[in-house]
Amino acid sequence: MPNIQYELNEKIHAIIINPYLTWEDFCANCDLIKKYNIKNISTSLNYLADFKNRLSDYSTKINAFISYPLADLPVSFIEELVCFAKDKGANGIEYIPNFINLSKRNLETFASEIEQVKSSGLPVSIIINKSKLKEEVLHSAIEISLELGIKNFQFGDGFGPPIKSNDVAEILKITGSQNQIKVVGGIKKLTQAIDLFDNGISCVGTSNFCEIFQEVKIF
Repeated sequence: MPNIQYELNEKIHAIIINPYLTWEDFCANCDLIKKYNIKNISTSLNYLADFKNRLSDYSTKINAFISYPLADLPVSFIEELVCFAKDKGANGIEYIPNFINLSKRNLETFASEIEQVKSSGLPVSIIINKSKLKEEVLHSAIEISLELGIKNFQFGDGFGPPIKSNDVAEILKITGSQNQIKVVGGIKKLTQAIDLFDNGISCVGTSNFCEIFQEVKIF
């Protein structure tokens, strides 16, 4: 039996980004978020207004993905989209920076991009897919982010293999345990989430939150 003494409604974040959702499915997800008292949502810019309207009587943090999943957002658009997210009620930004700047040794460009995202005053989480980066680039991305005051990191973007236990140890060694570390990708079972929490991960993000909370009822 897994250890379920964690505040799972705080530590399991609902991800709603499917562009093919029907309105009925979207509303059903909102009802499930309230049913399980989920306190954190990650979603696209297009869903922000609908979430604020549907959950107007419910207290939750809604984070907006920007430049996800391809890091293909030109820097000149960052400020406008971050302001849009803030105006639509986002409580935080989850952002994938342009990592090619690091491999080109354009460290200042990489840093200024993150500073621009931070300029809104909203909490910023930097998204990193560890399996797709060379070690040097990974370390540089984290070190620069920490120097800029980033305290929230997401490892995994839903593309690639799930994070493993040995990956967790390395991540925590680089970032430090005082920061919030979220893991995303391939988390479909309660036991997967609990294992990550037991190894020091702060929270997980998953579109399979309903299935996981249904498992909780079994124990």
